Formats: sequence, C-alpha cells, structure tokens
Amino acid sequence: MHVIGMLNSKGGVGKTTLTACLAVRATLDKANVAVLDLDPSASYSGWYRRRAAAGLLGTPENPDLLRGADYASDAIEALRLTSPYSHVFLDGTPGSLRVTEDAIGVCTVVLIPMRASGLDLASSRDVIQACQDLQKPYLVVVNGKGRYDGKLVEETRRELFSWNVPIADTVVTHRVQFINAMTTGKTGPEKDKDAAGEIDALWAEVRTALRKAAKRVRAA
Repeated sequence: MHVIGMLNSKGGVGKTTLTACLAVRATLDKANVAVLDLDPSASYSGWYRRRAAAGLLGTPENPDLLRGADYASDAIEALRLTSPYSHVFLDGTPGSLRVTEDAIGVCTVVLIPMRASGLDLASSRDVIQACQDLQKPYLVVVNGKGRYDGKLVEETRRELFSWNVPIADTVVTHRVQFINAMTTGKTGPEKDKDAAGEIDALWAEVRTALRKAAKRVRAA
C-alpha cells in the first residue's frame, strides 16, 4: 500500500485541491484509492459530499473517504493489516507540525505544495526539514502559478535547488477551473484539458517517486 502525503504546515497552498485531483487521477490507473482527511476544517470531506450530491460516487473515478483519525499513524497502522487500498492519500492539516510529522512518518512519498513566494519558502522549511530528518522521500510542488509569476517561479525553484531540495518538474497553474470544479464535487482535470495535462504530468512524477521509494525499501 502506497501512502502519499499532501503535507505542509502552512495553509493556503492548495493541499486539498491537489489531493482531490491526484486521487481521482490515480483511479484512472485502476488503483483502489482512498483519502484520509486529517484537516479539522474537513475541506476534502466537504468536496466528497458535493461529489455525492452530484451523483459521482458510483463511478470508478471516485476515491473513498476515510475520517475519524487524529493522527495518520493510527489509521495507517490499521489499514496495513486489512486494507483494500493500493494508494492512500493524506490530506494534511495546516498549523500542527506534530500532526504533520506523524503523517510524514507513515508516508511512502511526501508531496509538499507551496506557492511561489518568499513567505511560502520560509514557512515550508519546517516540513522539508522533517522529511529530511525522517529520511522520507519527498517532492516540492510549486502550485498556483499566476499569469505573471514566471520570474517568481524561477526564483523560487532556484532557491529550492540551492537547498538541495527535490522539486517536481510540473508547475501547477492557477486556473479558475480548479476552483470551480471543487465547488461542484469535481476536479479541475474533469472539466479542463489543460488542467488534466498538468495533473497527468504531476501524477507521472509521483508514480516515479513511488517506484524509487519501493526499490529503496527492498534494497534496505
């Protein structure tokens, strides 16, 4: 069972939107997918209810929802015994580094979404450091690129490279389709081909990271 954490103790970086997009995309590979909603604001759970209201829960492109665990380790420990899932995504909570570190500990791969800004760089260093301390494979995803953010994205990526941090080649663009889709229980890629192309590319990078993580475990 692969555990993919969408984690950053900073809020407003697009964790829930990316979680929904990638979890739905993973189902297209015939994967049995679930999302563990760790955020007290329950944004993913709200999206899931809207998806149910739209009549989409009976379709194959529908990840299951898991709730009720304060810490990812409790839920994942139980799932490892009897899990029907091949992939479990963790939609992390902002603010609580303790909950985030616990989640990192059970992940196969951690995705760290961040905006292209100096504030996001500074605020994301704690979760990057936690991944390094726990020796967990991770990938920073620059999310929400605006129309005029090209130079800022380049500067952000350059700074991350100087930290020796692994960065996804895919930069996710700020698109109104991502936002509108979430309000109707869908995902951006289900409504827009350009959004679908970006998420396809990011998912390909995640799959590569998962394969590398699995090889690392077998070699240990």
